[in-house]
Parts: sequence; C-alpha cells; structure tokens
Amino acid sequence: MNKKLITALLFAPIILLGCASYNYTDAPPTLGMMYSKYAYLGYEGEPKSIEDVGIVTTDGLIKISSVDGYPVSGYKVLKTSGMYSGGRYQLHLLPGVHTLTMGFRDDRGGGSRSWSTSDITKTISLRKGQVIHLSLYGDGKLWTAKESDGSSALAVITSDFKELAEKAVTPK
Repeated sequence: MNKKLITALLFAPIILLGCASYNYTDAPPTLGMMYSKYAYLGYEGEPKSIEDVGIVTTDGLIKISSVDGYPVSGYKVLKTSGMYSGGRYQLHLLPGVHTLTMGFRDDRGGGSRSWSTSDITKTISLRKGQVIHLSLYGDGKLWTAKESDGSSALAVITSDFKELAEKAVTPK
C-alpha cells in the first residue's frame, strides 16, 4: 500500500505539468487577498477597450520591468494588493512591435524564494484584441519566457480588468 501511495505522489506533479494550460488563469487568483491582480496601461490617457489594445499576461512569476526601454513603473497601474507579489498580471499595449525586458521572482509563500540574477529581453508583435501569455520556463541553469496564445483566458482577463477599473480611485 505504501509503495502505491509513494508512486502516486511522485507521478502527480508530472501529470499536472503535462496538463498545464499556460494561460492567465494559471497565475494564482487573489485567494482572499493573498495574491494581487495587476493591469498596467502602456499608453497615455484613460483605459481603452480590450478590443483596441493587445494584452500581455504572465504566470505571476515573470516581472516585466520595461517596454521599449520605458520603465513599467511609469505606467498607470490598476491593482489589488496582496501579501505576495505574484498574481494575475495584465500589460495593455497599443498594437505593434514591442521589446520587453523582464526578470522573475517566485515568492509564493512556501518558505522558499527564487529570483533571476539577470534580465532577458523578448520582442513581441501585438495585434488589436490579441493576448500573448508569458510563462517561466527553465532548466535550473537558464530561464526564458515561454510565449503562448492566451486568448482562451480572455473572458477572465476582461472580468478582472473590469473589476480593477471599477475599483480604481481617481485622485482629487
């Protein structure tokens, strides 16, 4: 009996890895304010309709630090706060070719933390209404941002964005 249990426990992570959907919903939801939700607006002015921009999402571990050489910290951000920095992340950009600079940080509260020691750059091409999802991929020595089609999570992305936009407080 113990051999069967041990075998099942060893193979469960392998099976789960094979089933990963690699989209926005893979990032942890807020779980009662444990994680955060973010929407960065990489353009000037008021929030645009999701149909008029391209969206980059991440698995919550990848942290985009700049777009086309401009720090993401300078963009307008709609955010919920949580205990951990990982979470559901959206970057709204105007259509076109963009160069992203990014690192990763894993602080999901399991007692262990890891982070990249250097940034990588990735060039993407976005169309209106397109969702590109970036997820952390590595072999223990090198890492990269695996790019995939994130359109299957568009309903959740739209719902989260609507919630974030409604909660945004405009300073007086």
